[in-house]
Amino acid sequence: MKKIMKSSRDQWLNFALEVLVNHGPEQLKIVPLCELKGVTKGSFYHHFKNRSVFIESLMSHWYHTTTLAFIEQANTHSSAIERLQKLDQVIAGNNIDAEKHIRAWSLKEAVIEPHLEKIDQQRREYLAQCYVELGLSPLQANDVALIAYANFLGMQQIQPAPSIDEILRVTAMASKAFLLNIPD
Repeated sequence: MKKIMKSSRDQWLNFALEVLVNHGPEQLKIVPLCELKGVTKGSFYHHFKNRSVFIESLMSHWYHTTTLAFIEQANTHSSAIERLQKLDQVIAGNNIDAEKHIRAWSLKEAVIEPHLEKIDQQRREYLAQCYVELGLSPLQANDVALIAYANFLGMQQIQPAPSIDEILRVTAMASKAFLLNIPD
């Protein structure tokens, strides 16, 4: 007799991120998701009223797990440089494969874009805040945060893909160069 395991809401959301990475956004529809998970549609509807609520929940889950939780862990350190280093460690220690897939998905489904705007703004503001604490003016800090963040995102698009350690090392190197060479 096959044992049926209950799926929690978070299990559904984590599963959906895996599906996005491994099968693409076209599989993030109710029937394909349920088939891949081996459950009935009732299991899906137990947690999500409809696909729109599911997408909102998925994007909120991703925001909380890869933005707010990462920042919270970085904030366990007091100095800005320690927080930036801790943030790099947290990123390197987590699977962030969904990042580029969500960004690609946003090109096909406009409902994803506002979530990315919120996430990108939060991440850039955090970096800029650290750079201000390191002595940059707010304008310079915002510029360096934009460069560092764009570099981080852009390097994830390169093929063959650099390792996360390479991405973080190069991004940190570029940020450090700006911190040392910013004119008054």
